[in-house]
Amino acid sequence: MSRPSLSFSLVLPGLALGCAAPALAAPVAHAPGVAAKATTETISVVSRSRNARRAERIQHTAASVSLLSAARLEARAIVSTRQLANLTPNLYQPRATVGYSNANYFIRGIGELDPQGEPSVGTYIDGVYLPRTIGTMQELLDIDAIEIDRGPVGFTTGHQAEGGAVRIDTMLPDDRRRLIAQAGYGTFNEWSTGVVVSGPLVRDRVYASLAVSHHASDGFDRNVTLERRVNDIDYTQARGKLRFTPTEDLDIVLAFDGTADGSTNRGYGSLLAADRYALASSIYPKNNYSEAGFTGTVTNHFGAHWILRSISAVRGYDDRGAYDNTGDLYARTSQLLYYRDRSYSQELRATGQWDRLTFVGGVYGFYEDWLTQRWANNVSRYTVDPRQTVYMPVYANIDQINRNAAIFGQARYRLTQRLTATVGLRWNFENHGNAETLSYLASTQTHTVAWPAALGVLYNASPAAVAWRANAHGSWEQLLPKGSLEYQITPRVLGYATISQGGKSAGYDYRAQTPIASGRQQALLPYAPETVTTYELGAKSEPLAGRLTLNGALFYNSFDALQITTLDPSTGLSHRYNAGDGHSYGAEFEAHWHPVAAVSIDATGSYLFAQLDSFAGVFSRTVYASGLAINNTPHAGERLPYAPRFQGNLAASYTLPQRWTRNLPGEFRIGGDVSYQSALFTDALDNTQTRLPDQTYFNALLAWTSADRHWDVSLSARNLADRRLPQTLSFVQAQGVPLIWAASYANPRTVFATLRYRL
Repeated sequence: MSRPSLSFSLVLPGLALGCAAPALAAPVAHAPGVAAKATTETISVVSRSRNARRAERIQHTAASVSLLSAARLEARAIVSTRQLANLTPNLYQPRATVGYSNANYFIRGIGELDPQGEPSVGTYIDGVYLPRTIGTMQELLDIDAIEIDRGPVGFTTGHQAEGGAVRIDTMLPDDRRRLIAQAGYGTFNEWSTGVVVSGPLVRDRVYASLAVSHHASDGFDRNVTLERRVNDIDYTQARGKLRFTPTEDLDIVLAFDGTADGSTNRGYGSLLAADRYALASSIYPKNNYSEAGFTGTVTNHFGAHWILRSISAVRGYDDRGAYDNTGDLYARTSQLLYYRDRSYSQELRATGQWDRLTFVGGVYGFYEDWLTQRWANNVSRYTVDPRQTVYMPVYANIDQINRNAAIFGQARYRLTQRLTATVGLRWNFENHGNAETLSYLASTQTHTVAWPAALGVLYNASPAAVAWRANAHGSWEQLLPKGSLEYQITPRVLGYATISQGGKSAGYDYRAQTPIASGRQQALLPYAPETVTTYELGAKSEPLAGRLTLNGALFYNSFDALQITTLDPSTGLSHRYNAGDGHSYGAEFEAHWHPVAAVSIDATGSYLFAQLDSFAGVFSRTVYASGLAINNTPHAGERLPYAPRFQGNLAASYTLPQRWTRNLPGEFRIGGDVSYQSALFTDALDNTQTRLPDQTYFNALLAWTSADRHWDVSLSARNLADRRLPQTLSFVQAQGVPLIWAASYANPRTVFATLRYRL
């Protein structure tokens, strides 16, 4: 049953109306003596698309939000959420993460450094929250739209996120029959195939959809020790939906999604080696990730004023992988890991509307069992001669139970024709437990490795003596408010002011792996919730309706109890704790311009200043005789990590006129974009060795669409200048001598051709 469409019949004697034509139909000539008969014409008035309605809602929302529709993503040759960097203001995304299935986001200087950690910027798929950055990457064959929210979320939907949200909405099956089939091939033997089918099983009652895709590529870097390629792709994803609309008011959707990722984990090169892109590690960065999710969504309309929605979800993944963090021959700090995550969530949300008042309220429950098994090649003493490095290999079994319950609500009231006020409140309760057993892997508590081949013995060893056991649990509450005013300055210009608070969950350290007593203390010490208070002034405008959109915002964030994993001088531990307070402020703008039908221009820009104001510890720094100065701890006044001062993107596309293509059938389009981000730090210590340089990237696209709009051919090139700049950096030294200086890099230049058929 297609709720968004409306049709009616109009009978007028001797007159025919055609809605699709720009003018009345031509008069009908009748034979002499034959009277004109009454003509019946059905006029269909079809509502705007989902994305058009969503775009209008965003333009009337007192928050900084960007919408990336499927059509816009396709026009930019964006095929996965790994490629969202710089597409929207103040969204920073590393172009390389620890694994292909990972996507990590920072918004306005707010983000999570650890891929195991709870995201500061939440990822939601069809309204369901993903609890870790592991597994958040999605390829986009059946994506309907991606919405980027900047600022705290959780007043109108389930799980909270302090920095913002990446909301991925996938296709919803209906009475329209759809078929999309595509295949592509490119450099590094990269290839992909995929198909999407959608349509009715029983018209106006039962609908189904299925999307399946596979993406593969050879590695573009080499492990010179093992003579194997790394940074390859082997990724398969599927999603199916069954939708049932038994009545006009009831809509039931059952969905399944699954992912299998055998791509290698990201390889690190050494800046101390002659070939910084080559890996010398004796540990191969293998990976085996599998995920499955089930979602049930029930939407019920009660009359003209109430909508009740329930979202029930079960998700889980298993991930086994070897991680090399140094890129050098001796594989110092390498780890073999097994992750298992099982999560369950239930959201019940009611929406009501009466005249000037719109209200959203609901309850939310979340349960997660997060298991980590870690074979850690701990270094107990670094030496200038790496062959004499002293290791303390351990096995950690860490089981964490996380529970969350929340009540949320938001009311929006139109005070006058132009002025609207919004208030929101969220009460959040969380309970966390941590159970860990740490065991030795070697027969002795310390193990000296004389040659890297000996490392394999450690990874095949069974846990030996138990070093310690720890068990802890704790509960926390948060009350998070929101208030905003929006004023319709003119019919096409909206101004707003918003104050809101966002929270990030408390918990226990998931990297406690020191065999001595302080390691157990690390497992027992909780960290409290982190809180962000956001102040925002913004304006949204459409100076030329349908042709030009201009949005901008100014913001200020105040951070309380920042969670950082670093050295705590008060305890002598390197662990995750509430290390201090900070702030950020900045400006951002977004523009979409269609000066003529054949030209489309998108532009984004942002400025960000993010700083740690106070450090809950004693600042420690070492200065060596060589002049090398190393910060051992964070310090007040430092820049927060992954917070580039400037970011920007300019993209344009042009549909070639027929006279340029010698009247060849179909439509030809060329496009390209350039993105820039200024320098940033990759950790909380602010050392120059972990500072990424300024980065500029160029992409280009050539596309053809057949006259019947069924066929598309595109040729895309990414990183045209082949700039392989570092995306992550790590640095270790001993007695002032650099021992490890490792980096993962942006992908090299790639060219990819795609053939797509749609019906």
